[in-house]
Amino acid sequence: MRTRIHGIAGLTLAAGAVCLGGATLSVPTYAASARVLVPTDSAYLKECGACHMAFSPELLPASSWRAVMGRLDDHFGESAKVDASVQRGITDYLVANAADRATNEQSRAIMGSLSTNESPLRITQVPYIAGLHAAVLDPIWNGTPRPKTLTECGVCHIKVQSGDYKSKDFSVNDEAFRWKK
Repeated sequence: MRTRIHGIAGLTLAAGAVCLGGATLSVPTYAASARVLVPTDSAYLKECGACHMAFSPELLPASSWRAVMGRLDDHFGESAKVDASVQRGITDYLVANAADRATNEQSRAIMGSLSTNESPLRITQVPYIAGLHAAVLDPIWNGTPRPKTLTECGVCHIKVQSGDYKSKDFSVNDEAFRWKK
């Protein structure tokens, strides 16, 4: 779902977008508590969401999405081939809404953690995301709940379906690191 914003004259700030003169900009619509765009592209949701969570496009830069979508014959060890026109449409959607084109706090942090021209193929390879989740799978921290992989966002991020990665139900135990007298 996208919202159309029409600029009337001069500079107008609306929904985080700048509209100049009579220009029309299309900006993502965010859920009230969302920090990242909730995916809405029907082909993306159908084709990609059938096998794994349809991740927000704002979690990777455009170059990463191009690379991931460019090798669907070997999509992390599986064939995810789709019709060429469907592949182009999904790629266009992901690139247009990628982290390097977003203005939200999380996407800016993602881009800030990447070096110039870095294009991770996995969201879990983004330094910002990997750093925040370092304790999640490490048994020494005894985290609960315990996802099997970091791609199971909904295990800890209880409002992920609305784009909210801030609300979470996760705790760690630092007992192994306490000084024993």
